[in-house]
Amino acid sequence: MKIFQVSDIHGRLDIAELIPERAEGLKADLIVIAGDITHFGGAEEAEEVLRIISRAKLPIFFVSGNCDPPDLLSWRPKELNAKNLHGSTQELMGVVFIGVGGGSGKFKTLTELEEEEFEEILRKFEDISGDFVLVSHSPPWGLDVDFTGVKHIGSKAIRRVIEDRQPILMCTGHAHEGRGVAKLGRTTIVNAGPAKNGYCALISLEEGAVEVELLTIHPKD
Repeated sequence: MKIFQVSDIHGRLDIAELIPERAEGLKADLIVIAGDITHFGGAEEAEEVLRIISRAKLPIFFVSGNCDPPDLLSWRPKELNAKNLHGSTQELMGVVFIGVGGGSGKFKTLTELEEEEFEEILRKFEDISGDFVLVSHSPPWGLDVDFTGVKHIGSKAIRRVIEDRQPILMCTGHAHEGRGVAKLGRTTIVNAGPAKNGYCALISLEEGAVEVELLTIHPKD
């Protein structure tokens, strides 16, 4: 499976316009959006972004972020092949995906969750066995992928879940400066960087092996 990952689009329609061709050009099977679809916008703006990206004719799995409104946590877009993973699961090509939206850290943004809330949501997935993929706007605390250059802004609850459950892959964002790939046990954690600045990632997931390419959305690399 090839996963085209973006996060932190922040309402940039010009960036959204580039994603379908880029994802198709990389022969992706799935587009994952790890939060901050809008920049303090609402469901209407999020739907516009997803409608543009859905031109790729690929399934889309997404979670909302801290700069998206709280109602996007439970929002289910109609007439789009886009599935909200927050507190739910989806399966594609035999791989189970789970998700949690909202942001860690205290920034006075629209949707910020307490550690107890992350823990409660992720507890719903305790019965999942075998390899699975976690999609979360908020990264695990204390790694390069959650570091802003000043401080770590990830979630300690999410880190505990990764350490305990060891998903094969985690797709995340939130920390714009934390673009990169990290390992926590067997889990590969990918912060593709902010799509609003032109960043994305291509992840190959085959028989328990994970390969990651950090790319740009404009096909120059």
